[in-house]
Amino acid sequence: MNEPRPLPRAKRETPTLSAEQVCDRIRSSILAGELKPGEKLTEQDLAAEYLVSRTPVREAIRQLEVERLVSRTPFVGVTVAQLKPSEIIELLDIREVLEGLVARRAAKEIKPEERARLRKILERMAKAEETHDVSKYLDAALEFRRTLAECSRSETLIQYVMAIENRLRLMGNRTASIPGRMAAAIVEHKKLMKAIEARDPDAAERLNRERIQHIRADVERSFSFAIF
Repeated sequence: MNEPRPLPRAKRETPTLSAEQVCDRIRSSILAGELKPGEKLTEQDLAAEYLVSRTPVREAIRQLEVERLVSRTPFVGVTVAQLKPSEIIELLDIREVLEGLVARRAAKEIKPEERARLRKILERMAKAEETHDVSKYLDAALEFRRTLAECSRSETLIQYVMAIENRLRLMGNRTASIPGRMAAAIVEHKKLMKAIEARDPDAAERLNRERIQHIRADVERSFSFAIF
């Protein structure tokens, strides 16, 4: 009697990424510096990398154009966006206003566990500054800003703050690489933290706006060319 033949195993298929997931991955690569400003992006290459058709890649690129993380140029195609000096200054001006409001709201709304979390993040920032670890400093500083924004209890404000944050991250580590900027930032963040812990919204807003003003001044000095 013949033994029954085993049924063939179904092929294991790789889950197809959605346009949103493709967008998230490209965005992460841009913000992490894996895709450099000015680097050309093609639908064919991205589709091959993420094992998807061109359709979700095309949709992802459209969204990244809206976020201004990529740009499309006639006869060139799509490239990772490059910030002009004038754009950097404009973004810092907007960031100053938004982060001032974040600090004001956070001073009123922050919870004890959030204060504790911010203090721990600030300790990591200080340690990274002491060891001159720019990468760890930038990661901790970004986490501090995100956490503080969450303390504002405003989804709209968080959305705008992070949109500006993402565009400024196209600068890479320009700001942190300015001599003395990391050390100055630690002092500024400690003063801000005291105002927030004291639940002083006026002082918190003023200090956070001054912090961005100092960044702008340092960035302007770091430019070796005129700002148009």
